[in-house]
Amino acid sequence: MSNQDKDMDGTTYPASGPGSGPGWRPGSDAWLEALLRADAAAQPHIADDGFADRLMRRLPAPRKPAPRWIVPTATALGSAAALLLTPAGAWFAHSLQALFDFRSFSPAHLIVLVPVAMFYAMSFSALRDR
Repeated sequence: MSNQDKDMDGTTYPASGPGSGPGWRPGSDAWLEALLRADAAAQPHIADDGFADRLMRRLPAPRKPAPRWIVPTATALGSAAALLLTPAGAWFAHSLQALFDFRSFSPAHLIVLVPVAMFYAMSFSALRDR
């Protein structure tokens, strides 16, 4: 293809111009910014008699994000409810107790660490994503 490159999904990208050159790949911010600027320069300006400005002034202010502690707290509350209200919770409590009781220790009791590790991993990844 001489004028354009084709992506695996069939999307075409210019082989020369604002979206080409080293570091200018689809998905990078620089490529997208250059492509949008080139498209905006090619399009004629549409007069809207101040509509866009009035609309932007009437938009509500951005909401304050939820506190960071809410996701781990909700996860802990849901886990506690599952522990107390389900038969699996009784197994979990018994296995956790047996894990710390060295007289009745069995490698099979280590399976209880899987949900504990998943709880911590999900909580910390939710915090990191914010």
